[in-house]
Amino acid sequence: MKGSTLLGLILVATSLLFFGWSFSYRGMAGFVPLVLSLPTVALAVLCLVGERYPGIMKAFEVSLEDVLASAAGTEDGAGTEEASAGPKAGEMSLIVRMFVWFAIFGVLVFISGFYISTFLFALLFTRLQGGINWPGSVFITALALGFFYFIFDETLAVDLFAGVLFGAFVPPL
Repeated sequence: MKGSTLLGLILVATSLLFFGWSFSYRGMAGFVPLVLSLPTVALAVLCLVGERYPGIMKAFEVSLEDVLASAAGTEDGAGTEEASAGPKAGEMSLIVRMFVWFAIFGVLVFISGFYISTFLFALLFTRLQGGINWPGSVFITALALGFFYFIFDETLAVDLFAGVLFGAFVPPL
């Protein structure tokens, strides 16, 4: 199994988990994970089908393997051989790095709340992992914060988790 296929399966499973959880929330709060998980599942399934049938992905000029290769820093021609035994070492380290980044984001959200965590995560991720210069990172971070504020606070009137540092109630697990 290729690393891109493994990543796609993990993304589908995680999105379906959030889709299922969305029905356990009261009011409009369940609408948020529902709206975010449906397109994520659809696009991840499209990428998985495109791995099996590359002609589908040519219509979109997208390949998850190209994204993994560019994020890992390999050149276009490098690593085009089929690896049927499993993900390549570079792909697996990239997958692990992505999960570490998102685990750190989850811990930050728990401690400092959604907006501060999004600010820190977007700024550091785009700068350190993405290699984008500081002005670009600040621009992307401002877009992300503006998007989340507009969607959650203004449109849906959902109070996002404030973090335990700011007195947010932690529900029993």
